[in-house]
Amino acid sequence: MLINNVLELSLLLVISYLRAGRADPEITENIAADESKDSIVVENSSQYGFPTTPWLPYYFFSPMMQPQYTSALSTRTWGTLFVPFTSCTSPMRETGICEESSTCTRLGGRASGSCVNGRVCCINVVTNTCDEADRKVITLDNTYWQSPITGISSFITSCAITVKLDAKLAEQGKAVCQVRLNFVLFSIGQPDSESVCNTDTFDVAGASNKIPTICGDNDGQHMYLNVPPSSTSPTDLQLTFNFGANSNPIRTWNILISMIPCDSANLAPSDCLQYFTASSGMIKSFNWRDFDGTTTRQLANQDYSICFRTAPGFQRSLCLTPCKVTSTQKPFSISLAKAIADGAPLIDQSQLGSINCNNDFLVIPGGKNIGNPAIQTDIAFDRYCGERLNALPGNAASTTVCTTATPFRLLYRTNGDETLTDTTDIDPNVGGVPSNGNQGFCLSFRNQ
Repeated sequence: MLINNVLELSLLLVISYLRAGRADPEITENIAADESKDSIVVENSSQYGFPTTPWLPYYFFSPMMQPQYTSALSTRTWGTLFVPFTSCTSPMRETGICEESSTCTRLGGRASGSCVNGRVCCINVVTNTCDEADRKVITLDNTYWQSPITGISSFITSCAITVKLDAKLAEQGKAVCQVRLNFVLFSIGQPDSESVCNTDTFDVAGASNKIPTICGDNDGQHMYLNVPPSSTSPTDLQLTFNFGANSNPIRTWNILISMIPCDSANLAPSDCLQYFTASSGMIKSFNWRDFDGTTTRQLANQDYSICFRTAPGFQRSLCLTPCKVTSTQKPFSISLAKAIADGAPLIDQSQLGSINCNNDFLVIPGGKNIGNPAIQTDIAFDRYCGERLNALPGNAASTTVCTTATPFRLLYRTNGDETLTDTTDIDPNVGGVPSNGNQGFCLSFRNQ
């Protein structure tokens, strides 16, 4: 009897050891089958203007694992099956993580929808009162940071959170190399007439890539933040809104913060601020909006790459077409082109050449016109500005521009002002009519 008991105990210990080292194959298979359709929020969903992209989850089974030091979340008792980086989408199109119901409750989350094995889609939301005493720390994947329900009072000058990345935390447990910010809602003060965000700003500190300061309206936009692997170099990212005097007191945001493991297929190229994985969609400069008005909406000091996923053997070209608008807004308005001889403004025309695009421009490597046959044979052009998207010089019509230069990426760059440089960027005040400020761009893309 004693021998039998010893054998049974030994067998249980072996099973426990094996289960602690890897996920149960049956559980893993079921989760993978169920969550292959689950995702973080990415570009162009039916509700928020960007569709979802499949997420490749990391399955982690370790009921005995304890955090190395305490944090806002790691002091809680975790459920027996905690699986970081398994994204899910709720019936309301919110993004969460799959957890046991009891674990979701301990996380302070809200169950919305279900996953396999009786787990729920746990939606996690953080909001603060925007004072230093209420500085929130986020350590959990797929967490929404929302503006205060009561709004931003006049005496509040900033609002910030910290995103803590450390593989030793039980709620992470794996090295993270990128964080994606999805701006579900984003509305703060507009830039001044020189396109500078001098009233309200949104800034990121702690990322290894260059993150531009932005302001205005950025619903549906996103950013990728690069960090060193959190297994060897834990990182604290600081996300901060700064507020100045503003006649419009309405400031609101809802930002989905998603952590991307270092071995994920969803990592963006390291030098890309924006990354689009769908075969078609829409790209916009920050603060572009289909909105009546002539004031400047383009932002100063932008310098970043916009990249597109390319699958070898499939994609042959990237084609870009100005968006269709319902207002008087221009879908392409980047630094008004000037005549070479006398510097007269070329209103509603494309650039005459690269020499026209000194201040603000969009680089489309090897761009060629499609649908508006070029006068010149096999013309290709890289640097675009003016008020029409066209590879042809001084053309008064926008067209589709395609490139076959891979990897597919665009470079967007603006200088620090609109009228203070030697060559002004915007329409002059003619006959007492107010000038039209640069608007930036909105382009439909097709990766084919």
